[in-house]
Amino acid sequence: MDILAEFMNFLNQYSADPFSYGIIFFLYSILATIILPIPVELGLIWNPGTPFIMKALILGAGKAVGSVLVFYIGFKIEGRIRGWSQKWGWFRWFVEKSQALVAKTRYVGLYLLLSIPGMVDTVPVYVFSLFNREGQVLELKYFVLANFLGGITRVLILYAMFYGLGINWFGSL
Repeated sequence: MDILAEFMNFLNQYSADPFSYGIIFFLYSILATIILPIPVELGLIWNPGTPFIMKALILGAGKAVGSVLVFYIGFKIEGRIRGWSQKWGWFRWFVEKSQALVAKTRYVGLYLLLSIPGMVDTVPVYVFSLFNREGQVLELKYFVLANFLGGITRVLILYAMFYGLGINWFGSL
């Protein structure tokens, strides 16, 4: 049995209890921000008895907590990334373009990327933390706020899309 199937079995065991579901979904949201390259929307279909707005808040809180760690990881390794960019021309181009994107779009760009349903959050969160020019472009509190609001917004967009199609996979609002 593969890891994803085992994880889904584990989640199904606790899907009926709102408290257990809330804790597991919160931890899942943190991990999806830090290391899991999968969209967090999968967690929304478990436990249809939990109100959807509660799921949105849990997801947003998990994304916010995870983003704190990613922010500090980016701050710590940004110097190494710049060192690598001096060795390889193509990587220098990538670093310069990424720094320009972060500097130009800042919190709004991060928020918009994190608001897209199905987006793998790990990539944009790391890009914005790694290319933060030694903490000069983005502040932690607004970085966390963009993650929190982006997570909630993407959940509400997803809910509206499915509601508009007459599909109720996620429980009541």
